[in-house]
Amino acid sequence: MNRCPQCQVILYHNPEICPLCRCVTEEMEPEEISRDRQIFGESAPYPDARGRQKVVRFILRLVLFCFVLAEAVMVVVNYFTSPYPWSLIVGASFLYIYLFLIYWVSHDAGFAAKVGLQLLITMLMLFEIDYLNGMRGWSLQWAIPGLILLGDGLVFFLMMLNRSRWQSYLLLLLFLGLCSVGSMILYFAGVIHNIWLPLLSVFVTGFYFLGTILFGGGAAGRELARRFHI
Repeated sequence: MNRCPQCQVILYHNPEICPLCRCVTEEMEPEEISRDRQIFGESAPYPDARGRQKVVRFILRLVLFCFVLAEAVMVVVNYFTSPYPWSLIVGASFLYIYLFLIYWVSHDAGFAAKVGLQLLITMLMLFEIDYLNGMRGWSLQWAIPGLILLGDGLVFFLMMLNRSRWQSYLLLLLFLGLCSVGSMILYFAGVIHNIWLPLLSVFVTGFYFLGTILFGGGAAGRELARRFHI
C-alpha cells in the first residue's frame, strides 16, 4: 500500500503517482499497513482508480487508431477521385475530435481553462478549413467573431451557474476580448472587409468585461491580481 504525502489518502493498488494531485506517493511501512488495516479493514478508503485509467487509455488509443486508419483510407480515395484535398479537412476534423477527447478526459486543468483551449482549437480549425478552401476570409470575417460571441454567452452562463466562483472565468473573458480586438486589427489591416460582426464582438465582450469589473468589486480585482501576479 502507498500513501500520498499531500492528500494523505491510502492507495491500495500501489501507484507511483497519486490520481488526485499527481504527487509522487510513498510506500507505507508494514507497521503502518497493519495499523490501517485494523482501522479500515480490507476495503480501501480511496477507490482503486487504476482500472478506470486503463479503460480510458485503451479507449483513447482505439479512437486514435481508428482515426489514423480512416484518414489513410480517405487520402487514398482522395488521390484517385479528386484533385481537391478534401481528405485534409477530414483529417483536421479527426485531429480536432481526438484533441477534444484527450484534453477533456485526461487533463486536470480547471473548467475555464478547458473551455478556453477548446475555443482556441475551434478557431484554428475554422481558419484551416478556410485556408484549404482557398482562403476566402469567411473564417476571420464571420466564423471566429461569431464564435467569440458564443463564448461570451457561455461565460455568462457559467458565471450564473457557479456564482460562488464566478471570478474564475475572468481570464477566459479577457481571452475572448483579446480575440475580438484581434478581429478589429485584421479589419484595419485590410485582411477582412466587413466590420460589423468583429465590431459587435468587440462591443459585447468589452461591455461584458467592463461590467464584470465594475460590479465584481474587490473579487474581480483580486482574481486579476492573482492571475497576473501584480
